[in-house]
Amino acid sequence: MARAIRELDRSATAADTPEAWPFALRAAIDTMLGCAFPATLQWGPELLLFYNDAYIPMIGERHPAALGRPILETFPEIAETYRPIADKVLAGESLSLVRQPFRYALNRAVEERWFDLSYSPVYAESGNVGGLLAIGVDVTEGVIADRERAVAQARLRRVQETDAVGLIFFDYTGTIIDSNDVFLKTLGYSREDIAGRKLNWRVLTPPEWVAISEQQMERFAIEGRIGPYEKQYFCKDGSRRWMAFAGRDLGDGTIAEYCIDVTDRHAAEEASQAAEQRFRALVEATSDFVYSMSPDWSEMYQLRGRDFLRGTAEPDRNWMETYIHPEDREMVARSVAEAIRNRHTFVMEHRVLRADGSSGWTLSRAVPLTNEQGEVTAWFGAASDITARKQAEEALVRSEKLATLGRLAAAIAHEINNPLESLTNLLYLIQGSQALPADAREYVRAADRELQRVAQIARQSLGFYRENSAPGPSDVGQLLEEAADLLRGKLAAKDVQLQKELLGDLTVTAVSGELRQVFCNLLSNSLDALPHAGAIRIRATRRRDRRRQDREYVVVTIADGGRGIDANVRARIFDPFFTTKGNQGTGLGLWVTHQLVAKHGGRIRVRSRSRGSKTGTAFSLSIPV
Repeated sequence: MARAIRELDRSATAADTPEAWPFALRAAIDTMLGCAFPATLQWGPELLLFYNDAYIPMIGERHPAALGRPILETFPEIAETYRPIADKVLAGESLSLVRQPFRYALNRAVEERWFDLSYSPVYAESGNVGGLLAIGVDVTEGVIADRERAVAQARLRRVQETDAVGLIFFDYTGTIIDSNDVFLKTLGYSREDIAGRKLNWRVLTPPEWVAISEQQMERFAIEGRIGPYEKQYFCKDGSRRWMAFAGRDLGDGTIAEYCIDVTDRHAAEEASQAAEQRFRALVEATSDFVYSMSPDWSEMYQLRGRDFLRGTAEPDRNWMETYIHPEDREMVARSVAEAIRNRHTFVMEHRVLRADGSSGWTLSRAVPLTNEQGEVTAWFGAASDITARKQAEEALVRSEKLATLGRLAAAIAHEINNPLESLTNLLYLIQGSQALPADAREYVRAADRELQRVAQIARQSLGFYRENSAPGPSDVGQLLEEAADLLRGKLAAKDVQLQKELLGDLTVTAVSGELRQVFCNLLSNSLDALPHAGAIRIRATRRRDRRRQDREYVVVTIADGGRGIDANVRARIFDPFFTTKGNQGTGLGLWVTHQLVAKHGGRIRVRSRSRGSKTGTAFSLSIPV
């Protein structure tokens, strides 16, 4: 800046050349340039501005154009505040201003800034004040920091929810030398305890909190401040109180420390944590999951509980698309809108998107939470996985339909028995006619055979409906034949060959209808898995238990060369409602089969291959004789 002042364009300023300056001005400028703090010299009635290198950051974009120009032309925004100050100094008064505010444009935008300033008059040779020397420091950041600290401290006081603040004074050894009554009352001590110098923060502090207090004292040695921080203090009766501390060095060998009793807040926090733990335990223990929503249901705040929904690591703002089945979204949206409009409980059964990609059912119930003004602040709800119940209801409906169909089939079979007998008699009489041509006689025989098949189906239908449910002697070979007869049409339609190997005495004590159902289920599954023109192999034989020679089993194996069962779902094929057939399957066939085999004291095993050139599945049943 010395070089800039020497090279200053005198045509742009009212200042004379340095050679023409009076000694007082030159001396003042030299003093200003040599100052380590930001400093300016303002000379003459116009207050022509000269400044040092340290002042450049404070002038911002106005450097170097401000050099040698009247200060109030350069900084018109400070004229109202600055003119009275300059007039006092020009009148011979020295001023020291702390945290003086100015509306000041450092870089174009006007902002409020604060400065610590010292103003001294500079005298000319005539003895009159020729200008002023100003030394200043920008303390804006400190002022803002203090304001923020004050706000933070006020906020801390509000958070503590206490109207009593303790104040203690202790020396560098930690001995308390004075306190206010609030501190004494909080901990139960007396003035005599302080007068006897019996109280020291190390004595008052429980052992587990000494280390953190020592850290605060190390910080105090560097910064002259303590805290704010929290720890426990011993009361006189041996109990403990939670205290929040903040202090500073007074500079006279003592430390002042504010202390606020925050025991109630800590107790509340511990109670809240305990309640949160109980809530989490309840969520983990219950079969439901809980959620909370914003007042307009646009955002999900919380989602906890069973992980049968997909993507529940974090609540999703787009919860409708993430969790709700596409076909039910409009219905759910209408119910939510009605609940919001009427401010009543939301209750609804709807489908959801499960974690495994399938769809399930849930019963969801949410209630509005209101504040003191009656405004809804959130919705809190719980939902249950009712998929199994819904599937059971659907299965019950299907079962009732099948039962009704069975009764209808039995009634039809009963009604057609009489005309079947008449047709059988008529065909018998026609075959006895001597005038019947040979080719016509052959047609009549074919008609009689088909009629006998119809009669057999009718008898089987009636037999299934009226069948005894009590166990008795049952021929497994005959039951396999009957199951195959029921599926004969389906076998012929797919051109599937049935290969049977029935060896030895296959009689067991069982409920015939239940074993027949087992065989029908397994054969039907094999048919569904086979391509056109495949084969199903059935083998039944009698075996003795290797471990217990007095026990015998009839072992039935039904094997096909179909597509096989993937290894990742094989463990679930006997679960209720699990199916790989989509909407065509109920998921009950193999579950019922497993239950019926177990009911008869038997066991069922499966082997399958779904990859490679040879695929297929084999079910093996062991039924005690």
